[in-house]
Amino acid sequence: MPKPYHARRRLVQSAVLGLLCAVPLLGLFRIDLASASFSVLGHSIGWDNYRFLTGMVLVLLSAPLLTYVTVGAVWCGWACPQNFLSEWANELTQRWLGKRADVRVDGEGLVVAPAKNRFSHWVMLALILMLASMGLGMVVLMNFYAPADVWGFVLGSVPRQANMAIMLGFTVFLVFIDLAVVRYFFCDYACFYRMGQRLFQARTMALHIAYDEQRHDDCVKCHYCATVCPTRIQPNQMRIHDICIDCGECVDACQRLHDKTGEPGLLRFSGAVRPATSVPASGVLQRIPLFRMSVALVFCLGCGLMVWGAWSQPHIDLVQQEKDQARQRQLAHICQPRCAALQVQCRGDRLDRCYEAAACTCSCELEQDPVNPQRATWESCVRLNHQHRQAWLATHANDGRVR
Repeated sequence: MPKPYHARRRLVQSAVLGLLCAVPLLGLFRIDLASASFSVLGHSIGWDNYRFLTGMVLVLLSAPLLTYVTVGAVWCGWACPQNFLSEWANELTQRWLGKRADVRVDGEGLVVAPAKNRFSHWVMLALILMLASMGLGMVVLMNFYAPADVWGFVLGSVPRQANMAIMLGFTVFLVFIDLAVVRYFFCDYACFYRMGQRLFQARTMALHIAYDEQRHDDCVKCHYCATVCPTRIQPNQMRIHDICIDCGECVDACQRLHDKTGEPGLLRFSGAVRPATSVPASGVLQRIPLFRMSVALVFCLGCGLMVWGAWSQPHIDLVQQEKDQARQRQLAHICQPRCAALQVQCRGDRLDRCYEAAACTCSCELEQDPVNPQRATWESCVRLNHQHRQAWLATHANDGRVR
């Protein structure tokens, strides 16, 4: 039978995940740690741009509140990448380990179908999850490094940096653990959005799954809605603190059951605002529209400040900046090994080695890039460090430390 909400929800989830991946892949937005700036649509915006930063803070604070009182948990069930990936991991697990397989950390223990409890199945499941983790890890890395640098790092066409390798390895490890065993546990105990929903008790203020209590006698107590619920709650006995993600699977299930009798199901999406049972009803309904409008105004103000800050930012040539950074990394890759022995010998009682190591580095960079605009600075670096070294050697020539 058709699943109207299920198909549309999968389409929305895929579109949101694709958009979140496209932003760093296309270089639409990036946090550039090297230059202490944001890269937005090819424009560099420094962290000292207080207009842009103020607007970003307002947007980040108001966007969750605005979502709480409009679509609520619909974001979780229809758009959140964590839920989408958790559902995908559940379906993948059930395909390889059985229809009722469960390997989650918050599940009922390790549940595997005996017929599918094979080493090859475990290996295939782990391999698919690892490949997905590596892909997502690279996407996360592109939020901090240019896509060309990340691809060059993976393919080995640019010198590999230790910080990039550590960051990529740590990210892939976390994503793999999340997909393999954490899944919905993160939503229940670590998601700030879910914590905010419980704090504001915003479920009855926003779009939510509603149960038609007036037709209570029509409920056949089949628990079909609870069987298909990914969060394992009773949709026909919803409580204020239940972890419903408004996915609509229970609505589809109830409707499929009542299609046999030609009647509408008892579950539906509703935008009606009702005060929660644990919240005093006095004045609540009257304040909600004003609260929504206030939060929306703050959100629009934040967006306006971000646009103003980006517009007023002096132009920075990102292409040239990235070329300069790549050149600096290449010089460091060549010069650090050449001067490593002197740097190791640099210590408090042998400052001559420190001066020599500094002169070595500047001399190497001067040799590798003789037409650089900073040539005069490097020449001065070599000359001054040699002078400091000779002065130190002359001062300590007779104290027994110079050999």
